[in-house]
Amino acid sequence: MQQRSLLQTTITKAEEAPEQTLGYWRADIEQDSLYQTILKSQAFQRLKGVSFLGALDYAVGSKQMHTGSRAEHSLNVAALANFVATRRQYTPELKKHLIVAGLLHDIGHPPLSHSAEPFIKKHIGYGHHHAGEKILKGQHELGKVLNKWLSENTDLPFLISLIGQNALDIDGGDLFSSPINIDTIEGITRSHQLFNPASEPSLSRKRIEIAAASLLPEVNNPWPKLDQFWKMKHQVYNGLITSNRGLVADKLSQLYFQHENYGLSEQDIFASERQWKKRYATLFRGLQSIKSQRLNIKWMSGEQVTYTSRCYYLEETERGFTRYQYTKNVATTLLPDFSLSSRQLQFAIVK
Repeated sequence: MQQRSLLQTTITKAEEAPEQTLGYWRADIEQDSLYQTILKSQAFQRLKGVSFLGALDYAVGSKQMHTGSRAEHSLNVAALANFVATRRQYTPELKKHLIVAGLLHDIGHPPLSHSAEPFIKKHIGYGHHHAGEKILKGQHELGKVLNKWLSENTDLPFLISLIGQNALDIDGGDLFSSPINIDTIEGITRSHQLFNPASEPSLSRKRIEIAAASLLPEVNNPWPKLDQFWKMKHQVYNGLITSNRGLVADKLSQLYFQHENYGLSEQDIFASERQWKKRYATLFRGLQSIKSQRLNIKWMSGEQVTYTSRCYYLEETERGFTRYQYTKNVATTLLPDFSLSSRQLQFAIVK
C-alpha cells in the first residue's frame, strides 16, 4: 500500500464537525505557507525516518501495526497546540510559537528513538534534548536553514523554553508541561493502537476530546475522558514499553554497538533509520527476530536489565490533576537464556 504523504491529511466525514477532529487543525497548519519552511526542512524531513516507538516498532506486530514516525507524531502535537491555542483565544504570535514548538519538540530524536538513547548518552555525552537544541540553534549542519527561519520568525529562547517544559502556564507552557499534555495525549493514543488497531478511525476526534478535557476549563465533567486516558497510559507502559519484549528490544539496541564492535559516532545521532539499516543491518535483523520469537544472540543470554517500573492510578476522591497519580521504581530483570539456538522467546504482549 502506498504510504500517504505527511502533507496529505485524511478528509473528514461529511457528518462530522470538522473543528472537532484533529485532521482539521492539522490541515490548517499544513496549508499555511508560514510553516512550509519547517515542514520541508531537512531536519523535519529526517523525522519521517525515525520510528515513534523505536526498537519496539520493529519487534512487535506488523507494518500495519507500526506506530508511525516522529514526524507524524510531531504534526499531530502541533495540531493539538493549534486547537487549544485557538480555543483559548491566544494572540496569533503566541499561537504560532505553540504550533512551532509542537512541530519541533522531537527534532533531536536519534534513530530508534528512546531505545538506543541510553547508549548514545553514555558514549556520545548527550541525548535527544541537547541534540534538538543544537539543531534549533544552528549548531549542526542539519539545522542551518531551520535556524535562520526561526531567528527571523520566532523568539528562539521562548520556543526552547516551551519545548523544555520551562515556560509559564500563562504563556501556554502547560500545553507541554501539564500531567496530561498535548505530547503525551498524542503519544499514548498512538501507542495504544497496538492493543486496539480498530480504534484508529476514531482517534482524530478522541485526541481533541482528551485535549479539551485536560486543557480547556469550560469542559463540563472532564473526568471520564481523562480517567480513560490515564488507564490507557498505564496499559501502554506496562503492557508494551516495559513488557518483556520491549525490554529485550531496548537492551539489544543498547548493547549491539558494544558487542558487535561497531563504533557509534556523533553524526549517527542526526541520521535516519534508513541509514542505520544500511550501516547496522544485523541490529535490525535482531529486532525482527524478536518479533518472530527466534532471537538467539548468545551475548544477551541472562543479561540484567534495569528499567523504570511505572504504575498509573486514580485517586478517585480528587477532582483536579491530583486525581492522576503514578509511582516510579527502579526494577531489574534477567533476560532469558539465548545460548541454545532452539530456544525461542515466549513473549506475547499485544492481546
